[in-house]
Amino acid sequence: MQQHLVLWGDIGTDRKALLAIHLNEAQSKVWIHAFPKERVDQVLQDQLFAWRNGGEFQFPEDIPVWEVDANGDSLLPREIRVDKPELINRAQSDWGKLIMSTRLFNVCKEELQLFKQLVTSGTEKVDEQWNRAQELAQKYADMKKERDLTWEQAGALKTELDTVFDMLKAKKRLTSEKDKEQHKKLTQDLEKQIEAQRTALIYPEEWNNIFDQLRKIQDKVKDAPLGWGHKRTLFDQINSVFDSLKQYRKSQNETHLKDRIGKLTKILKGIEENMQKDKESLQAQKDKLSHYIRGNKSSGDWGGLLKITEDRIKEKEEKAADIRKTLADLKKKLEKEQQRQHKESKSAEEVAAPAEHSSEEGDA
Repeated sequence: MQQHLVLWGDIGTDRKALLAIHLNEAQSKVWIHAFPKERVDQVLQDQLFAWRNGGEFQFPEDIPVWEVDANGDSLLPREIRVDKPELINRAQSDWGKLIMSTRLFNVCKEELQLFKQLVTSGTEKVDEQWNRAQELAQKYADMKKERDLTWEQAGALKTELDTVFDMLKAKKRLTSEKDKEQHKKLTQDLEKQIEAQRTALIYPEEWNNIFDQLRKIQDKVKDAPLGWGHKRTLFDQINSVFDSLKQYRKSQNETHLKDRIGKLTKILKGIEENMQKDKESLQAQKDKLSHYIRGNKSSGDWGGLLKITEDRIKEKEEKAADIRKTLADLKKKLEKEQQRQHKESKSAEEVAAPAEHSSEEGDA
């Protein structure tokens, strides 16, 4: 949901200003910063546009600023008018819902944190805690369905609740010192496998194999009888290697393609400019010959006189056509490379975890 707005309006008595408006949902406040029109240039406008889309921006202290209660009747003070009030009306409706869902989300987080502390303390039987965790999971799913929580909020609660399920499963597994020692050895072995893939990153011919091996290690970690803390550490190490692999590929493949496209584009531009000059020169020669021969030769007889220039133009046209074809092929390759990197990036960010938590797992 968009929490930053940038639009033109008036402050005071018809004083034009560019307004930057943003919501602080934690405080239920709306902040309005006004840049008088005389201070607005293209650089500032570009910076505010980037801020509107999530970028960083440091607001100066010498501009008018208002703090408005987000729960009030209007997001704008009396002295402010905007060119597009429909944007303000939409923001007031959306932000009001967001504030309510945020309050509910905070209550659920506190509830979940208390339950997590209860699980950690071990004052209740694991099976009872498992049933309670399932009840919370259903509760949060229903709240998402009824849109009392946003998709992101419900997802964050589910992610946190998943850690509780993993804690409970770990409690069932780690019942003896012997199990703990086995888990330690397993963790060390997985870390060695991960480090082996990191070491092989310097060999481009191994990159595809490294990606496949990391996915296999992810599956091993997912199925390993380890507590969530150990799994989280291993997943972070795997993701770190994925990130490094992505950067290696990006620097070698994408940058190489972009460099070739840039160089060929520059060459094509030069050829087209020279070709245009040749065409102008050819026309000038035709005009000149036409003047001197005064109709004694037909235009078809000019070929021998102008053939050198015409051949040069034809040669450049063929070369330009070849470069355009090469550029089209390179751009397709670049697009495929970016799509592949995006796909691998998405895959790398997926932390393998049990898809569902069932009562059968709780009884295991």
